[in-house]
Amino acid sequence: MIELVYLFRIGLSFFLGLIIGLEREQADKPAGLRTVLFIMIGATLAVIFSLRYLGIAEKFDAIRAIAYYLVAIGFVGGGIIGRKHGKVEGITTAALLLPISLIGFLCGIGDYFLAIVATLIIYLVLKLKYIKIKIQLIQKKGRKKCVK
Repeated sequence: MIELVYLFRIGLSFFLGLIIGLEREQADKPAGLRTVLFIMIGATLAVIFSLRYLGIAEKFDAIRAIAYYLVAIGFVGGGIIGRKHGKVEGITTAALLLPISLIGFLCGIGDYFLAIVATLIIYLVLKLKYIKIKIQLIQKKGRKKCVK
């Protein structure tokens, strides 16, 4: 029975990662669909691992496995950030890795509501850039009509 719960948690992590990953893929960002999915599912598995082995090993510290996962995410994020044409790129994508890891953790512990809400908020924040660009384009078109 517990295996079905873990399977559901991994499945939810996959689905929520799909939402964010497809947005990143569509925007042609350095960490696309597969990267986001690996990070989300990995974070969920880190929590499941910690929950499963908590109390089995005498010196096992469940929080340490999760903490080291976050350290590893920092290395991945550092690899995403780079310079292109004299401009630093990948900072938003690198910054995204931490909250998606935390969403994976939430899936792993079974806090589905918070995981879903956080995913939707992150998705909306990522879309804000494109909404801002569209507003600016509309404003520019409006100014051109006034000039003529």
